[in-house]
Amino acid sequence: MVNKTRRKNRKDVNKRIDEGCGQGRGIDYKPAIHISDFSSKGSSLQSLGWKTRREHHLLSQIESDYFYLLEWSPIVIDIREQFPLDIKETLLIAEQCGYNHPVNPNTGEPNVMTTDFVITIQGTANVGILDQARTVKPSDKLQEKRTLEKLEIERRYWKSRNIDWGIVTEQEIPKILVKNIGLLHDCFFIEDLLPLSEILISQITTLLTKGVSEKKVSLINLTSECDYKLGLEPGNSVRVVRHLIANRKWLIDMSELLETQFRTELKFLVNPTLNFDKERNYG
Repeated sequence: MVNKTRRKNRKDVNKRIDEGCGQGRGIDYKPAIHISDFSSKGSSLQSLGWKTRREHHLLSQIESDYFYLLEWSPIVIDIREQFPLDIKETLLIAEQCGYNHPVNPNTGEPNVMTTDFVITIQGTANVGILDQARTVKPSDKLQEKRTLEKLEIERRYWKSRNIDWGIVTEQEIPKILVKNIGLLHDCFFIEDLLPLSEILISQITTLLTKGVSEKKVSLINLTSECDYKLGLEPGNSVRVVRHLIANRKWLIDMSELLETQFRTELKFLVNPTLNFDKERNYG
């Protein structure tokens, strides 16, 4: 987990809130806490979101893993991480509960509390879109009294807004699926494949789709052959494969490691076709 020791010159989160952090949605949203706020980045991740097209600030491995699951979910339409809570309300809740409110260790002033994720999901026709709040914690942290106190403040905060709140631990996160999404994540957008042109991507897609349909060789051999045939640097065709899977152009069994499938045989949920080539939509 990221080392959360603050730098001496850390920008006050309270001031950042005054500057508009925590407001807006999608690409306009600005998280209340940034990776640069901490002296050690540890296992943190700053990643361009598929759904938001903005940089996400994820402060631990478990946050990064959960973020990947949200990216992959077809019903999640927005992800807002490090979401700030109204400090007046959290102070009141802490007082009502008899808990000490989190404070800035350098100044002793109350700290703005945050919820790890506020996600927007596409509901049913009757419900429409709705927001959910999720706190991500390692399961062993749930045994700590102070952690439970802060979680109770969060729970009451979101309950007062009639917004569903819950805790996610590593036990709810499928490791293989997360690893697979991580392998795909930096090849989602068409610009991620630069300097490949759209025409080249189309040619690679056609060759690879035909090859995997005929099941002649492993994907690694097939992509190497494709790179050679088109005069490309090694690895370019593999990047296109990752792009196709990330965009669900190729429907692959994501419950098994893609790295293994690349070396042996891809396990398609639906046989790949060339029909989507006519759409010329690769991102």
